[in-house]
Amino acid sequence: AVTANFLAMLAAGVRIGGEKTKPARVTRAGPNQFRIVLTQGLNRQVRRICSALGWRVKRLVRERIMHIRLGDLPSGRWRELTEAESRPLKSLAASRPRA
Repeated sequence: AVTANFLAMLAAGVRIGGEKTKPARVTRAGPNQFRIVLTQGLNRQVRRICSALGWRVKRLVRERIMHIRLGDLPSGRWRELTEAESRPLKSLAASRPRA
């Protein structure tokens, strides 16, 4: 079962690969499930932090990327962004200094 201690450790950040992950928002979603909102995107981050704490991920579902909800988009598929989804991305890109 997912414990309060496990959730607290995930929320605080976990040391993996020589660095500590940034804090995340974590909530219990069921006796053996949790939801996590990451503020950083390391390779296989959820699986790696769970493994570092002695847990194994059996099922992992990505629900959104930034503000873009994936809904029932099948694995390996893509769709066009709506104007409402692309507007904040364009604004963010425009505000970044060019190299």
